[in-house]
Amino acid sequence: MIQVAVCDDEPLLLEKIEKETKNCLEKQKVFSVISTFTSGENLLYEIKEGGVFDLLLLDIELPGISGMELAKEIHDLLPGALLLFVTAHYKYAVDAYELNIFRYIPKNQLKERLVHAVQDAVKVLEIQKADSYLITNQNRMERIPLKNVFYIMREGKNAVFYIGAGASREECRVRKTLGELYEELDREDFLFIDRGCIVNLRHISSIVHFDCILSDGTKLAVAQSRMTELKKKLNEFWRNKI
Repeated sequence: MIQVAVCDDEPLLLEKIEKETKNCLEKQKVFSVISTFTSGENLLYEIKEGGVFDLLLLDIELPGISGMELAKEIHDLLPGALLLFVTAHYKYAVDAYELNIFRYIPKNQLKERLVHAVQDAVKVLEIQKADSYLITNQNRMERIPLKNVFYIMREGKNAVFYIGAGASREECRVRKTLGELYEELDREDFLFIDRGCIVNLRHISSIVHFDCILSDGTKLAVAQSRMTELKKKLNEFWRNKI
């Protein structure tokens, strides 16, 4: 399912964009929920209250907070979301590009350009969702590229994602068991090496005695009962993926 937000202060245009987007997604047989907003403040409030959107279509000249300002806020709150600007003013095209906006759609070419933009957005979102994990807790809501996850550790009733390497490494906690996460991930590049640790095979550089050494030097203990499977899976992964 794709969550879509459309924001425009002109009711008739808002309805038109919603209708065109809905028709396009239905033709692609994509199940979606489309929410509409007539102000950037209302959309921003919805996101801050926990609303998650995969695709957002924004007008630039909105009353109060502008589309440009709104886009900056959304990038911070929903880093993986795709943003489309729908506007009548070409002068904003350069600024929209600098904000890493997915598409810029002139209002006078809405019907022709919107269809292609939404089609492309769906393809990108499908790839993102297949190779990412949605982390949600009280402090964070973000899609994390799974290639950036080095390992996951159990900590009490939480599972801790260790994302990135070295000084830039981040930790993110989710209220789930490792067993639940392992079933959700359902990927051949993640493996239990101990009851309290899941490792990303792509980041293992070597196995020394009963430790696996990651590419950034991190050393993780491997349970004796897991060593045979780890070596087998790692050999298969190196042979097929690297």
